[in-house]
Formats: sequence, structure tokens, C-alpha cells
Amino acid sequence: MTHTSSNDSPSVTGDGVTEDFSEDLEQLTAFWIVLDKATREPFTVKSNFARKGAWYIAVCASRGFLTTEVDYEVFSNYWMITEEGLDFKDAIDERIQELL
Repeated sequence: MTHTSSNDSPSVTGDGVTEDFSEDLEQLTAFWIVLDKATREPFTVKSNFARKGAWYIAVCASRGFLTTEVDYEVFSNYWMITEEGLDFKDAIDERIQELL
């Protein structure tokens, strides 16, 4: 939730960064971490990583960025990145660079 002042402009933190900026960067970073982990080291659906990042993993899976399908109608217990996920991860890389 974004806190706004009475003039409806985003609040600014002590270091001059808007809360919207911080929230955007935090969200993008979390999605990037999930997709990067799935790229480098697919993780089990019941791992601590999967439990802690359940919401981000659910969103990624719903959007087709992660899957457990290894072949047509053959599933594993590991989350793996898809081609769409790789494209999205690249787009996140670009967006984070723009924000920084």
C-alpha cells in the first residue's frame, strides 16, 4: 500500500526515494530472484524457498513463467523456468537498470 500525503503525491523516504519506487523495485527484485533461482537451480515445490516465495511463485506459474511440466502431461516436483519466464527475467533486468 502506498502512503500519500494530503496532496496525493507519493511519500518520500528519508533518502529521497518515493515509496512507489521502493515497492516497485522490491517486487521486481523478488520476481527476479524466483526466476533466477529456477534458472540456475530448479527448486522443489515443497522446499523452504518455495514456501517463503509462495506468492511470487504462484504469480509466475499463473503467468506461464514457471512450470513443473517436463514433457507433455508429465510433471515433476521441481519448479523450472519457461521460455516466457526467461524473457520476463530479461525484461526485469532491463527495468531494474532503468530504475537504478
